[in-house]
Amino acid sequence: MKSLGKLVSLAIRSRKWRHNVFESLLEILNNKKIKSKITYVYILCVLLPTVVTNLILLGSSFRLYINERNININNIADSVSHDIVKALESAVYVTVDLYTSASINDFLERNYETDSDYYEDYRKVFDNYVFYASTKHLVNDITFYSDNATMINGGKYYRIDSIQEDEWYQKFKEADTDLYVYPYYQNTQNINNKKRMISVIRRLNYLGVKEREKIVKLDLNYNQINESINSSAFDTKVYLCNQDRIIFTNDPEEGNLNNDYPISTLGDRKDIQATRKFSVYGIDWEVYVTGYKADFMAYLKRNLWLMSVLFLADALIPAVMLALFSNSITRRILLLGEYLEKVRNENFELLPYGDGKDEIGDLLVNYNHMTLRMKTFIENELKSKLEQQELVMARQQAELQALSSQINPHFLFNVLESIRMHSVLKGEEETSRMIESLAKLMRKSADWGTDNITLEQEIGFTRDYLELQKYRYGDGFHYKIKLEEQFYSLRIPSLVLVTFVENSCVHGLNRPGHNGSIFLSGYEKDGYFYLEIEDTGIGMDEVQVRKYEKRLNEAGIQELQKSGSLGMLNASIRLRKFCGEGTRILIESEPGEGTCIIIRLPSDYMYRNQAGTRDMN
Repeated sequence: MKSLGKLVSLAIRSRKWRHNVFESLLEILNNKKIKSKITYVYILCVLLPTVVTNLILLGSSFRLYINERNININNIADSVSHDIVKALESAVYVTVDLYTSASINDFLERNYETDSDYYEDYRKVFDNYVFYASTKHLVNDITFYSDNATMINGGKYYRIDSIQEDEWYQKFKEADTDLYVYPYYQNTQNINNKKRMISVIRRLNYLGVKEREKIVKLDLNYNQINESINSSAFDTKVYLCNQDRIIFTNDPEEGNLNNDYPISTLGDRKDIQATRKFSVYGIDWEVYVTGYKADFMAYLKRNLWLMSVLFLADALIPAVMLALFSNSITRRILLLGEYLEKVRNENFELLPYGDGKDEIGDLLVNYNHMTLRMKTFIENELKSKLEQQELVMARQQAELQALSSQINPHFLFNVLESIRMHSVLKGEEETSRMIESLAKLMRKSADWGTDNITLEQEIGFTRDYLELQKYRYGDGFHYKIKLEEQFYSLRIPSLVLVTFVENSCVHGLNRPGHNGSIFLSGYEKDGYFYLEIEDTGIGMDEVQVRKYEKRLNEAGIQELQKSGSLGMLNASIRLRKFCGEGTRILIESEPGEGTCIIIRLPSDYMYRNQAGTRDMN
């Protein structure tokens, strides 16, 4: 019973743990967007299994490639082994025919009384067998040897006493066998005879006559065997070794036929890919294969179509279907969220009907019912707010128009006063010209239908005014305007510049002789556009500068109505209303030196066109 109670308790705790884990996961998912959830489903249930499946397939392909590679390397090693065995067997088969030939045995055993008897038998015997042996393409040469003193060295026959010092003969004697295969390097005094050799040596004692020593040596066609190995090697490097010497190879560094057999250290190399060891006719051979390079990518491309089909079936089709399901859900939910955001901004719009008949479609219909009721409830209050806003905007527009209209009487009064004073001093003709200039200014002012004009127009207006002042003061008055063409299209309130220029002329240069200069310039710096009006007039002290700066930058319409002076105060208020609160009027002045008024305007309110620089004098 106690054991049963423990099992029940353990099962309850396990169930609670699973429940807690499930609730934690559910809480995490509830905080994720629907698109994210569908993405997780796709990744965990579709993409991840697809990737794992394809990786398994890729791993299987790689293993098949490795197996194919190993098979190819082993086939190369087997092919090379077969080539050398075939070459040696071909030579041994020839020696068998010579070994069992009674005519050759008689020729080598006979005592010849004269040289002519020897040559006659030599021609009869060797013509047949040499022709036969020459048909074996892997046999390069056949030579017979015996200790018959009556025979003459030369051609295909030599006495044994002439080869007793040769390496191959000594090795054959040491082996004490009837059949011997020996590779060696033939190094004679004649350099052209230095070459690698592999020979099959056999005693001719088949008939049992052992009074004389008789042997035959077959030299294999070394070049032919080497070419056969090269053809079997494909793109690898193959080394056929015997007793730590490289006998055959397709390696150009080791395969020079006129060099001695190099010593082999291949057994210790790490790049050896296949090894074959075998014995044939008493000689041990080792075959080493290295340098096999197979293109796995090429192998992979051959199976790419299968992987592509599997990927399309496992990944893309579910992705398309999940995208359709996701779009069906999220598109309408996002649309509902967009309209709810409009409701928060007090913009009550109805959703289109007929967008689905599922649960989300029912939710959209209920939203429309709620929106209609809320719209009806707050409609009166919203209308009231709109009317109040329109009244505020109308009042601001009226203030702007009032500010614009106030400057013209003040400006025209000063111009007409100049004409009057000049008419007193001079004759009727000059008065006519002054009136003509004034008419020109008034005509330009009448053409502007808005208070917002381009800087190029304002500069033209200011230039006309300065020309009148120059005509009034004479040669003692000068002015200069410098502004880049890229700023011509900037827009400012009309008659602003001319107001500041007029102030400089009337107050700054109002001294005996009226000598002085006005400089007007514009430039852009650090996100602001600057207009500077500088005069060489009487200047101001620091207290006056701070007083005027504060008044110009902080004054409002109410202060303007109380003030008797309209000029620069009017202009500064209009500039702030048109160009934003970032507008500032800065003044730099020294008594007796002159004054510079700097108008700083935010570049965000300006429109710029790139052009060159123009001086307007």
